[in-house]
Amino acid sequence: MSALALWQGGRMDAAAVRQWVAEYERAWRELDSAAVSTLFTEHAQYLDSPYETPRVGHEAIAAEWNDPRPFTMDVESILVAGSRAVARVRVNYSEPEQEYLDLWELDFDASGRVERFVEWAYWPGKEFSA
Repeated sequence: MSALALWQGGRMDAAAVRQWVAEYERAWRELDSAAVSTLFTEHAQYLDSPYETPRVGHEAIAAEWNDPRPFTMDVESILVAGSRAVARVRVNYSEPEQEYLDLWELDFDASGRVERFVEWAYWPGKEFSA
């Protein structure tokens, strides 16, 4: 069942967000840039960190889905408030090995697609402050 099918009157629930994240993972893993249009609104903003300039729109978001490195991904928790959600996601890349612990801010529109995606990525052994 798609996240769009789980959309409930302008409010997301944890199951719908988890399904959206699963579809995001599938599209990312398969380099399925066409799925961007089902996951994100036409003018969605995608920020790699909260202070970066956003990529705006399907074409700009899809252009970054070109990383063929193998990875695993685990959703550790999801918090939902109305049309906004935060997902805690652990991603482990191989070749070379690198672990990331991410918080994803997800703002959904009335269709159940994300209109603003903000990533807060952290990784072991790296600085996290200015």
